[in-house]
Amino acid sequence: MEQLTVVRTIWIQASRERVWAAVTEAEQLSRWYSPGSPWEIPSLKVEAVVLFHHSPNRYHSGMEVVTLRATIETVDPLHRFAVRWEYEESDVDMVTTFILTEENGGTKVTITETGYETQQQLKQTEEGYGMSLENLKAHMEGRELPY
Repeated sequence: MEQLTVVRTIWIQASRERVWAAVTEAEQLSRWYSPGSPWEIPSLKVEAVVLFHHSPNRYHSGMEVVTLRATIETVDPLHRFAVRWEYEESDVDMVTTFILTEENGGTKVTITETGYETQQQLKQTEEGYGMSLENLKAHMEGRELPY
């Protein structure tokens, strides 16, 4: 079965160093990536385990926190950060990657996520990552988060 990939990009008026910190530090991820959902990143090293405690909010339905586990797959400082999610109920590998590129005095951020099996899954995730990237932009540019 063909795997589908989400690709979303945004330009941010911030240095690549600042954006790198925002996509790799648990405290900052917890602020903009599904706000109110804490991250745990004890070590920024390949094969280290990452936990994401996805909490219910107005954009994520549910009644309880769902803890997702991932393994860091890539750490290329200031350029690329990737995690491989561990889902027991799926045989499909799901990998989320942040790619940072200096562009026009700021940073272009591209997020990709592989492993989707249906267009419906893909569409929902594209919308979610669009909101997350708008939050990242606002966080980096000192504005209130839109989502």
